Amino acid sequence: MGMPEYSYYFVLKGFLPVLRSIGRVYTVSNPEREVDELYDDRKKCGEDCLYISFTPPSKALVGLRCPTVCVFAWEFDRIPDEVWDDNPKNDWTHVLSSHGRAITLSKHTAQAVKNALGEWFDVAAIPVPVWDHFELYRKRILIENPITHIDIIFDGNIVDSKNYRITPESFEILNSKDFFHLQNWMGEKLRAGFSETDEYSAYLGGFYKPENWGTWSRIDSPWILLPFRLTGKVHLSLTVHGYGHNINRKIGVSIGGVQKRIRLLSVPVKHHLLFDLTKTDNIIQFSDLDLTPWEGARDPRSLGIGLQSIELWGDPVRHPKDNSGIEKINKKKIAIDGVVYTSVFSPADGRKNWKDIVTAFCYAFQDVPDATLVLKMSHHALSSFLGKLHFLLQQMYPFKCRILALHGYLDTPEYESLISVTKYYVNASRCEGLCLPLMEFMACCKPAISPYHTAMADYVDPSFAFIVNANLEPCMYPHETRDIYRTRRYRIDWKSLVDAYRHSYDVFKNNPDSYKRMCHSASSGIEKFSSIKRVKEQFMDFIGKDNAN
Repeated sequence: MGMPEYSYYFVLKGFLPVLRSIGRVYTVSNPEREVDELYDDRKKCGEDCLYISFTPPSKALVGLRCPTVCVFAWEFDRIPDEVWDDNPKNDWTHVLSSHGRAITLSKHTAQAVKNALGEWFDVAAIPVPVWDHFELYRKRILIENPITHIDIIFDGNIVDSKNYRITPESFEILNSKDFFHLQNWMGEKLRAGFSETDEYSAYLGGFYKPENWGTWSRIDSPWILLPFRLTGKVHLSLTVHGYGHNINRKIGVSIGGVQKRIRLLSVPVKHHLLFDLTKTDNIIQFSDLDLTPWEGARDPRSLGIGLQSIELWGDPVRHPKDNSGIEKINKKKIAIDGVVYTSVFSPADGRKNWKDIVTAFCYAFQDVPDATLVLKMSHHALSSFLGKLHFLLQQMYPFKCRILALHGYLDTPEYESLISVTKYYVNASRCEGLCLPLMEFMACCKPAISPYHTAMADYVDPSFAFIVNANLEPCMYPHETRDIYRTRRYRIDWKSLVDAYRHSYDVFKNNPDSYKRMCHSASSGIEKFSSIKRVKEQFMDFIGKDNAN
């Protein structure tokens, strides 16, 4: 989840009901070996075949005997039309010309293809069918009486602003063990660096932005959140140094209530500590730093400890297991209530612009305790967002609204529960190839906050969305290795996003009839745009009725 092109699986999954309704479908795992074999076999039986490749053109096959068509999403106003890195497939015009036609998920992408290959090129804009998938859900929900509270059972990682104590001088997790779904540590050796290029810098709390050597603490009690639970004998090696009044100062280093003390020097020194833990914990806590300004300091920031790296190792640890021999996992019940705004995205995808989603929300609702922003993070790595979100929470304090990030898999009932309690879906993307989650929530009668550009211009409408203004800016292709600008995306107007938050909140709170009309309009708009019936008609027109029979 969250890796490049991971969403193509969901595109394929969404199209399968349409494809199965118009012909026999084979899925292949090794296209180079299987496609032409199937093609030859079916031709002998007098059947027409079409290989549909759910991939970007740069990943599609060329030169097959079987007619091939690419189904792909693209969010920029120009498709790659040059060769680089000695890879001819980086020139999408080469691939698409060899296929002779293509299917895109939006009119914006289709026009970009025509701009490169000519208006004569056969390209269709066909969205993923979404509306019918939520038919049973729509029969269960009551638009006339919106759900204001739901409990979700979740066994992933949870970042809840209500679970943090934040002040200008402190940043503390109140209960990390219950809110992070962490593996048990088995005593294996781990080395973690904290420079700007190290993954583990995302697990820091109360530190400044990492630099090329490591990072400086910002508060007097900073901490490291470990991605597993420690217990038993733990060897900890810290490479640290002090600044200002902390040079030659003894500070505390604690794990699980057990504290050791080290003396900081002016240069990085490796300190070796041994902890014998009787209870599990996943926080390394520093204490007793002196943040008093140092006369003559070259850096005016509240620097205390300079953290470069840590190493952990220990004896093999036995953990309690249930009768099945599987380690117990304590699922967490999360209460979600209030006026809920939701966004679903991969935090590693820079196009999603989730920093603006968070900062604008905190600013718009800094004095509104019943406003909740739910961020469903679709990425396998907690480090893809944790450090950035922690830093945003510190930067935006004080605020009374709630920020809730869910990292992990939501099964269908829990996902639908999240949809049911949501009042608005939020999108602040710089560009989109389609945005399936936005379409899904709208199909479930949820209005939106969204820009009106790229793929979203096909289905977003002011009758059920608060439009966020945006302007064009130059950018690079996501897979570009030459660091050159070849296309454009959109820069969101941050104030417009703030205004959309405030306006939408006012409509829900003070104009329920208008909100209900937006709910109905959102669902009917997606029905017209992406029902199975509509998509099937478009697909049949594209491939030709003779090939479909």
